[in-house]
Amino acid sequence: MEKKLKTAEKINAAGAGKKILFGMTAALFLALTGCASTPGSKGGLSFSGSKSSGRTLQGVPNFVNDAYKNASEDNIVGIGAYKVGTDMAKMGKAKTFAETRARADISRQLNSIVRDMVTDYTAASELDPDAAVSFQEEIVQNLSKSELKGAKIIRMELDNSGVLWLVMEYSKSAAIRDVDQAANAARLAVPAAAAFNALERMNTAFDKEAGGGPIPVSE
Repeated sequence: MEKKLKTAEKINAAGAGKKILFGMTAALFLALTGCASTPGSKGGLSFSGSKSSGRTLQGVPNFVNDAYKNASEDNIVGIGAYKVGTDMAKMGKAKTFAETRARADISRQLNSIVRDMVTDYTAASELDPDAAVSFQEEIVQNLSKSELKGAKIIRMELDNSGVLWLVMEYSKSAAIRDVDQAANAARLAVPAAAAFNALERMNTAFDKEAGGGPIPVSE
């Protein structure tokens, strides 16, 4: 039992480091975009509730929230933003950056799912703690090579402060395919995790991730 607890701590610590870095970059983005927050917000982005209870994002325009809430339950939603200001010549660059950040947001959510899956698997197995961490890192690294083929933009619009917001959907079926392929490759690199079956764990992992939510990603 002590070994399993240490394993979970290591895996969660690996994910926590990434969360800290993401939080710092998100905070920097908000500081740069200034009034990108919606009226009544405290300047930050936060998530409230679950989709079934009408989840909403704080600190984003209404049109982003509408697209987010109306997205199909069969999709993962990614949100990206970029400051355009009044220079419309930057629109092409803004779209590229916003789309890249929306894809990064989807990848962040998939990485969170992977972390939960590996933690649950390790708790129910005798996988060595170091092997568990290596296995998670292998999956995440393999996922980073995924091009998220099939991801599509469902909303793109400027807010009143000149920030371009972009909302993107990626089907869960495609996400399952990506994670399964990444896990298969990871098992070859970490043979101790040969019994790990991503397909069997994805639905449970998606249910856990339902308590989270996309946040615009900064550079």
